[in-house]
Amino acid sequence: MADEHARAYGSVAPLKVGMLNDYPTGTGTDDDTLDTLRLVFDEAVAAGVIDRPIEVVERHVIGLPNGTYHAVERGYDELVAEGCLAIFGPYVSDNAVPLTAHANRVAKVANIILSGSEGALGEWTFALNNGSMPEEPVMLAAVLLGDGRSRIAIAYEASLIGKEYLAFAEKAYSAAGLKIVTTAAIPQVEADKAAAVAELRAAEPDSLVHVGFGHGLWGFSDALLAAGWDPPRYTTTAFEMAHINAEWMRQLRGWIGLDSYDERNLVGQAFLDRFEARYGRRPGHSMPGLCHDVATVIARGLGAARPLTGEGVKDGIEQVKLVPSASGAPGTFLRFGRYIRQGWLGSDYLIARRVLPDGSGHVFHAAPSDNISRAVGVFAAR
Repeated sequence: MADEHARAYGSVAPLKVGMLNDYPTGTGTDDDTLDTLRLVFDEAVAAGVIDRPIEVVERHVIGLPNGTYHAVERGYDELVAEGCLAIFGPYVSDNAVPLTAHANRVAKVANIILSGSEGALGEWTFALNNGSMPEEPVMLAAVLLGDGRSRIAIAYEASLIGKEYLAFAEKAYSAAGLKIVTTAAIPQVEADKAAAVAELRAAEPDSLVHVGFGHGLWGFSDALLAAGWDPPRYTTTAFEMAHINAEWMRQLRGWIGLDSYDERNLVGQAFLDRFEARYGRRPGHSMPGLCHDVATVIARGLGAARPLTGEGVKDGIEQVKLVPSASGAPGTFLRFGRYIRQGWLGSDYLIARRVLPDGSGHVFHAAPSDNISRAVGVFAAR
């Protein structure tokens, strides 16, 4: 009994980190996310960044757009009650924006989101967003300019995300000298696209742009094919839906969009080498890199926390400076700070990729930085 008591007294409780997945896919991408978190946390322990193991506590809920925000808030509260010192998630802006106000009221645990809305940033909410509504239109404008486009038709999802994207796209495209010839609202869920395609085509654009979360893309390529119209077509980081499964890849065949996966990033490729060695597979999409960077920030926040409380971890995350990231183009870094809640440093933390016409895969298309000066309108001294 004494020996058992000694062992129990000498044991170290693991640190708990929550994963709040508000968009479960039920596919291998969810497995890639969890396996990435576990690998990075194990590496942090082995490297001495943290002196005890990290336990990932999962909550998979169906939030907006298909479920409810209430499920997301309940999942967050459960993770806080479990004793999590940091939370990864949620992913979707429609859930992350209202949850930020709740997290500030609770004032116990920092969370790192992938949401692109700046309305989701707060004292307790940090972002390693795979894009943002203000920045993506500027990046996409640079890509459009590089591709020689000038007359743009926009299909926007009738949702918080779609309307916010549209407002920023109108500003960014105007500054870049691109003409928006028409806009058309589409449902944020799967629906027939024939009428929208006819409306967009009637304006005679030289390119088509979709903005929104991504579900509005479902059926778009089929509607274009049925109409006999094959315009150059672009989308936001909704492009990353192509990574979910083969059917999503088929739905996005021929589309160009923004993505955080760049095979030229040696930090990301070295991590995938280690991932493949441990798990026997090598994912070629954005989530392992993104989750590597999120887990790296959390691990460093835990390592710097004094004391090991939620507030201590929040302060520790603010100390993350100039850490090379696995996401984005080569030269992208992670950094946070006091009043700094968006963690990317580098103009190409997103690049443009293209799904092949047959939907069999995706390839690098362009880097926004090649034309970013033209897109934002650099003022020269006269």
